[in-house]
Amino acid sequence: MKKIRVTVWSEGIDPQLEPRAIALYPNDINTYLAEFLGKDTDFEVVARNLSQPENGLSQEIIDNTDVLVWWSHLYDDQVSDEVTNRVVEAVLNGMGLLFLHASLGSKPAKKLLGINSNVGKYREVGEMERVWVVNRSHPAVEGMEKEYIEIPGSEMYGEPYGIPTPDDIVFISWFEGGEVLRSGVSWHKGAGKVFFFAPGHEEFPVYYNTEIQKVIGNIVRWLKPVCGPAITFRGEIGSMEPIKNPVKK
Repeated sequence: MKKIRVTVWSEGIDPQLEPRAIALYPNDINTYLAEFLGKDTDFEVVARNLSQPENGLSQEIIDNTDVLVWWSHLYDDQVSDEVTNRVVEAVLNGMGLLFLHASLGSKPAKKLLGINSNVGKYREVGEMERVWVVNRSHPAVEGMEKEYIEIPGSEMYGEPYGIPTPDDIVFISWFEGGEVLRSGVSWHKGAGKVFFFAPGHEEFPVYYNTEIQKVIGNIVRWLKPVCGPAITFRGEIGSMEPIKNPVKK
């Protein structure tokens, strides 16, 4: 079986601004995500980051990506418009895109989901989060041991937030402080699919949780492109059937 080509992208962690984050992920979050995803024999994984040429996402990289995993939170404005358009175009043509945690504030998210896609309410005190399954038929929940994942310490993201109505709501999180969030949602965009999965604050070891890792792997597998027919999108094309009495210009 052909492997799913996965590119894991993150913007990088500033060791001066984020000492707790760099202690958890000394080689950056993209590297850690790529390491556990790379253990899945279905995946062929590479890690890229913002500081690399063309923000780490050249046309060659995108052309060789089936699923792009995107993690960002502080430096969204440093992603070029050219790279943003490259990512969006790839999604519309079939590439899968997984936005993690704060990545709804990224340029590709705003272009695909609308300028108000950010989560509007948050609290960073390390409270308990329960990520409840609300769609038991979705492939993202394959192999989960319980009907929820309990995260001992997490950042709260709460409703309401400005995402468009999802095609699927797979997870809803409840937080110790009382708020809730649609924390695992998806959309179809053109020939591609987009999934947002909220758990994953950089100062808490959320990605060390094996159930979270399992869900992320499931999502990546679900996001892989569908090998459908080639479509002509632009320009004038000839008719498939004879046209009787066409109007002459």
